[in-house]
Amino acid sequence: MRSTGTSLRPAILLILLSATAGLLLLLLGRGPLPERAAPPSPSATGEPSPTATSLPTIPPPSPTPGPLLHTVQAGETLAGIAAAYGVPLAELIAVNHIQDPNLIRVGQVLVIPGAWATPAPTASLPPSPPSGPTSTPFPRPTLPVLAASGPPGVEIAGVLGAGDLARERVRLRNRGEVVSLEGWSLSDAGGDRYTFPRLVLFPGGEVTLHSGSGASGPTQLYWNRAAPAWQSGELLTLRDADGAVVDTYVVP
Repeated sequence: MRSTGTSLRPAILLILLSATAGLLLLLLGRGPLPERAAPPSPSATGEPSPTATSLPTIPPPSPTPGPLLHTVQAGETLAGIAAAYGVPLAELIAVNHIQDPNLIRVGQVLVIPGAWATPAPTASLPPSPPSGPTSTPFPRPTLPVLAASGPPGVEIAGVLGAGDLARERVRLRNRGEVVSLEGWSLSDAGGDRYTFPRLVLFPGGEVTLHSGSGASGPTQLYWNRAAPAWQSGELLTLRDADGAVVDTYVVP
């Protein structure tokens, strides 16, 4: 029995060595696994990368000068507006086709003769998006705001009985703040001029100037003339103590 076990050992060892050698050969013959190829980068294909489409810039339109406009404010008169802009009163009346210089209303838009307004420069329009054009409003030119010449609200309310010394009178009305009429004057183109004495005219108050004789009071003044002062169709001008035109009136 001992001789038989001894003869089997070399055979078993040979079988184990053969199996090990075969396994090693199998592993060596397979080699390394292939690597998965990476996807090509956009730059490797030679195609340009997409970029945003550049749109042309629209140049802004050139400012076009237009006539200078003035919106009548409360207490303003045609004579005061003409004096403020340095234009003749007759031209202002003619350009705006005014029939009665005493009938201008608040909010009325007047064309100033010989004057031009240049619109403010506008910003460049941005490129239109691909979805469609969008409208961009342009800023409107700012018109100058004209302050009334003299204290606002004092006006010539009417002339009655022109040419008749006994009936001839001029009514003044105050639609503004309290004002002193001392040193103010009322005159025509013929040189007739009346200078007001010390007199305070309150808001909503009126004073009447009579061309004939009488005793003056807070609301009634008398010029004590020997002949009428005003004629139909002439222009009366009311000025403050500094000589600034406050109101004008055409005698009916």
